[in-house]
Amino acid sequence: MKSLRFTFGSLAIVAGLLGILCFFTFCTRSVEPAPAGEKFGDATPLEWSQRMARSEMARRGTTLNFGGAPKARWDYTSSLLALSLIKLAERTGDTAMRDYAEMIVSSYIAPDGTIRTYKLEDYNIDMIPPGKVVLLMIERTGEERYRKAAETLRRQLATHPRTSEGGFWHKQRYPHQMWLDGIFMGAPFYAHYGKLFNEPAAFDDAAKQALLIDAHAYDPKTELYYHGWDESRAQSWANKQTGTSPNFWGRGLGWYSMALVDLLDFLPGIHSDVESIHAVLRRVAEGVVRHQDPKTGLWFQVLDQGERKGNYREATASAMFVYALAKAVNRGYLPRDQYLPAIRRGYAGLVRDLIKTDANGQINLTQCCEVAGLGYTTGSGRPRDGSFDYYVSEPIVTNDLKGTGPFILAGIEVERLLTTPPAASVKPVATQATGWQGVPAILARIQAPTFPDRDFPITQYGATAGGTADCTDAIKQAIAACHAAGGGRVVVPAGTFLTGAIHLKSKVNLHIAAGATLLFRTDPAAYLPAVFTRFEGTECMNYSPLIYAFEQENIAVTGAGTLDGGAALDNWWGWTKRGANPAAATASIRRLRELGESATPVAERIFGAGHFLRPNFIQPYRCRNVLIEGVTLLRSPMWEIHPVLCTNVTVRGVTVVSHGPNNDGCNPESSRDVLIENCVFDTGDDCIAIKSGRNGDGRRVATPSENIIVRGCTMKDGHGGVVMGSEISGSCRNVFIENCKMDSPHLDRALRFKSNAQRGGVIENVFMRHVEIGRVAEAILTIDFIYEEGAKGPHKPVVRNVTLDNVTSQASPRVLWIAGFPGATIDRVRFNDCTFRGVETAERMQHAGSIEFRNVTIEPAKKGRSLNSPEAAQ
Repeated sequence: MKSLRFTFGSLAIVAGLLGILCFFTFCTRSVEPAPAGEKFGDATPLEWSQRMARSEMARRGTTLNFGGAPKARWDYTSSLLALSLIKLAERTGDTAMRDYAEMIVSSYIAPDGTIRTYKLEDYNIDMIPPGKVVLLMIERTGEERYRKAAETLRRQLATHPRTSEGGFWHKQRYPHQMWLDGIFMGAPFYAHYGKLFNEPAAFDDAAKQALLIDAHAYDPKTELYYHGWDESRAQSWANKQTGTSPNFWGRGLGWYSMALVDLLDFLPGIHSDVESIHAVLRRVAEGVVRHQDPKTGLWFQVLDQGERKGNYREATASAMFVYALAKAVNRGYLPRDQYLPAIRRGYAGLVRDLIKTDANGQINLTQCCEVAGLGYTTGSGRPRDGSFDYYVSEPIVTNDLKGTGPFILAGIEVERLLTTPPAASVKPVATQATGWQGVPAILARIQAPTFPDRDFPITQYGATAGGTADCTDAIKQAIAACHAAGGGRVVVPAGTFLTGAIHLKSKVNLHIAAGATLLFRTDPAAYLPAVFTRFEGTECMNYSPLIYAFEQENIAVTGAGTLDGGAALDNWWGWTKRGANPAAATASIRRLRELGESATPVAERIFGAGHFLRPNFIQPYRCRNVLIEGVTLLRSPMWEIHPVLCTNVTVRGVTVVSHGPNNDGCNPESSRDVLIENCVFDTGDDCIAIKSGRNGDGRRVATPSENIIVRGCTMKDGHGGVVMGSEISGSCRNVFIENCKMDSPHLDRALRFKSNAQRGGVIENVFMRHVEIGRVAEAILTIDFIYEEGAKGPHKPVVRNVTLDNVTSQASPRVLWIAGFPGATIDRVRFNDCTFRGVETAERMQHAGSIEFRNVTIEPAKKGRSLNSPEAAQ
């Protein structure tokens, strides 16, 4: 395994006796009431999860901790309960559950990071799952001992014995075998580790495990999966032709179904295997629903044998299937209408038939298969041969952790499914855009909003032209009236109208008519009270953007008129001016960075009055269906068009002329499905800069920018034509740039990537074609990882899969300026059919991977010839 440098501050924890004593408080602590929703019996799914969590905590006490019971060990079963409690705590806010869960796993991790009771040399894939909780604790606390423990588990995977195709053996003592269980044990941890530590190869290997078992264990006749597969065909239970075990064990497929939905939490949406895993998940779901018991909604111990004598409706598999199906629908992997009835029947069956309440008021999950495996013998000497008789002979117990944990997880997902409106419940799956063939699907989703044919002229609400009378209230009234009427246009007619902050509402199109100018006040008080916003990639409460919308749908700013921010050195721009003393903004920016890194709640990051964080010009925040079209933007305080956490955004035919500090033209941030076309950018900073949050705060929000198309645009002055970074901690993927023109002695680069080891992030799948470049001041392509903090940090940045096709330039110092550092990734950069003229000096490439040129011409500015080939002189 490659070495990792990942430094965290050390945080003190309460442990030992104090942790044990605190447990008794956990069981009685009150929690937030569950959201109102559909009830099963006398409780909602989330309430059932809370009841089970409290019951398990009371039953188990400290017996799952290291030393808490004679057989307590580092184990996948106790960590499954712990993981479910952490997820429930995230949903309800009950930190006592999280603390109890972390107490279980952390008790096995010594101060030096060694794992008590764990032996790497056993190569047991079942010992990997507690690492899922460890990774969550790394993200929350940053403790060094947790990082070391996670690295130990990663070392196991690096040296774990494998099949000839690279599949992990289930255990050292089970050679050449892959089991369905093993995918859940290893793959989700592996992918999460890859995401946390920027190890892209981990995604490939984790996905491979899921696909290998699909290739070898699937039975198309039943649409089910055999429990195990032996590559060597040497096991007594293995089919001599296929290597598969003879039956379809319910919990085995339950493990696999959970593995798939959990793996997809961490695989990049653009990963080359994502669509294949989606296909497997659909195949699993179809088989699971096909074999659901029509009487109870539950699933049998041996899935395809129904009411056969000895078979029974088994709790752990049933809970796992409900969890996996509900989560898959919530994430948009499966269609809601098709699977909701099966999910509801399954959950109802669990509560009605398998949950029992005892005299202490605790709930119990009955009919759990205690254990099942393949090979060797049971404690009574019975061969574990994979037969029907074997599976139904294993003990049936109550409250097995392999069932209570999934039951808690199932309640969380079912509650979310039943309390989320159908239109909002599906999170769009990222397009697998491995090239330009992905563009039609993205464009099909990007649809500009339309508005009723109703106009609300601001002059009818008291606005007067001339540029001296404040029209803020009149515009506010017009927007409110338009919104209340069901939508339309709020029209700014010809003339100059002075205003402060404008807040758009759903179904409102702010239309700036030809000859009209909205002139914005430069008094900071006009942009109070503070609103929820992002300043340079960190969330905070700050001055309102000049035009702002928060959690609105179907909004627009259109027209042939002008938006003039009025910024100058004697107001907004002056806040960044440096002289003998630091700029006024310096202390405010430093303070915001500190609050972001300490994970201070955003509501407590209060800026605005008394601080010097400039507002952006147009910022829709958490909005859907946004259109910015036709307008001209002048003199912005800083960034011009800044959609944050938005979906379906069109920026069309806009002209930006603003040369102040940090005056980026258009900055999609943590947004998806964005079209920027036929615009002109003449700016004091980047023309287009794609972002996704800064440092720890960006990783907290963890939302990439993706599926962004830039076409038909003209870039004049600016630091870069199209730029990704530097606030890119949430990552960026699927960016397409075509048919653009870039030309100015004051345009520094055409395509630029910038990050460092503090910001990190993965930037991948960036495609540029048919772009004409006149002159740029630095290079055609710049990849800069030594930007600001450079290599000083634990979050190694990644840029990969970048292709430039049919790009031409007339003059530039270089074609390439690439500066990486050891541990960072710059790879798969390709130039095809390009011509670069007037190149003045040597290229720079430092710590770069694969850089390819195919049919590329580079003509130096200074003519020369080969000494041996005078006929080729230039």
